[in-house]
Amino acid sequence: MTIDEIESMKQALIHMRESKDVELKKAKKGLPESFWESYSSFANTTGGLIVFGVNEGATDNEIVGVEDSQKIVADLWNLLSNESKVSYRTVNNQDVTTAVIDDKTVILVQVNEAPNNVKPVYINGKIDNTWIRTGDGDRKAKKEEIASMLRNAKPGMDSLPIDGCTLDDLDTESVIRFKQQVANRYPAKKYLEMSDADFLIEIGACRLHRENHKYQILRGTLLFLGKLNVIKEFYPHFHLDFFNRRGSNPRWEDRVSDDEPNDYEMNIFNFFNIVDEKLRALQNSSFHLDDRQKRIPEGNFNETIRECLVNCLAHADYEQGYPSIKIQAYDGWFSFFNPGEMLISRRQFPLGGDSRPRNEIIMKLFRLLGAAERQGFGGPLIFKTALQYDYRSPELDTNLESTELRVWNIDLADSYPELSKEEKSVLRYLHKSMSAISINELSKKTDMTYYRVKKIIHSLKERNFIEQIGSGPSTKYVVKAGSEESLTQIQIAMDVMKRRLTR
Repeated sequence: MTIDEIESMKQALIHMRESKDVELKKAKKGLPESFWESYSSFANTTGGLIVFGVNEGATDNEIVGVEDSQKIVADLWNLLSNESKVSYRTVNNQDVTTAVIDDKTVILVQVNEAPNNVKPVYINGKIDNTWIRTGDGDRKAKKEEIASMLRNAKPGMDSLPIDGCTLDDLDTESVIRFKQQVANRYPAKKYLEMSDADFLIEIGACRLHRENHKYQILRGTLLFLGKLNVIKEFYPHFHLDFFNRRGSNPRWEDRVSDDEPNDYEMNIFNFFNIVDEKLRALQNSSFHLDDRQKRIPEGNFNETIRECLVNCLAHADYEQGYPSIKIQAYDGWFSFFNPGEMLISRRQFPLGGDSRPRNEIIMKLFRLLGAAERQGFGGPLIFKTALQYDYRSPELDTNLESTELRVWNIDLADSYPELSKEEKSVLRYLHKSMSAISINELSKKTDMTYYRVKKIIHSLKERNFIEQIGSGPSTKYVVKAGSEESLTQIQIAMDVMKRRLTR
């Protein structure tokens, strides 16, 4: 490493704070036992960096170094290769780095997230010794969380038949309406000429037992087309909710729920049809205007909202006791909340190309309806539409317990109603710009005085909406990004060292 690279790493280590993806350990005299708890935690969540030889301080950290780095690294590899110590190794050769800073050696271990099919990653040979990362610390996983990981390891459970469930447990009206909609899309298949049972077998939603010739109802089919009381018999915590929270009503303007009297059996199919129609009506009543105050077609946004709704219903963990599905419409934004963790990473979701539905049958039935045709490209559609209309970027939160996707049909500035008109104008211009901007340029573009813009910039910076780049005459500003600079600096330095080692 060059002198500048060493100094950059030093500053990053001094100012780094423990967080959901950073753990600092003194480890002066050897490999601490607490390392394995952090290792399990990071492997079971989203990965993270463990640093040996740094003591976290109240303000600046202290680089204390380790006494025998070679022994610590050797012990690390020996135990990582020992199945009685760790159930699965996520650390590779390039993930362990040593660096000498001010004559003190620090060790950096990048723990990668384990694939879903090997989780939970546990220590000391017992699955009860499973740890997860919450906030800036490690904690033992609860039994329910371990069970969730085991279900995530084997998605597609909805493809299994339910013992004791018959065709009578499906809602006849739902099956008829579903068959009609599918037949309209595929007239050559002549589905309407088939009996309901033959139709369900033909599309793979039902099976005929080879030996006793009895119909087998698949779990996903029951959830999608079943009678509510039967669904709740097998899925006691099954609950679907939609709230229209637009306007001034302190509760809601409209609600669709399985625990209220309904004209239809509130299975997934009927809930989807009702809520999809209501969401489309909401979009038709609120539209986007361009710079000339002309209405912009919202076809792509309607498609985005439907994609969000399908994802929410098809990726939910219906085995999980809590929480339940909840779709909410607010003024300017929507929330799609479901139990269970998304099976692809937050980083991969906007990129697309990786489809891992938790419920294969439910997703297949949605595809037959034409509601989910492009496998693995829902994420890119959602983010591309926001960019196309200059909307606030979608936000995704996912963990073992739940997943929430929030999408806006207003821009970043308008999504903060507490801002003044002038503050929104400055924030809007910064958000649309692809580079940092000076106060002088903002003053010209917004037709405000230099001193007015300077005051607004100070206000936005104080509230963490924007951040400063550079100093003095070259000072510029950008919309604040939600990233951890110190961790990024460290990872860049590690990447530089890896490339040099592989030359």
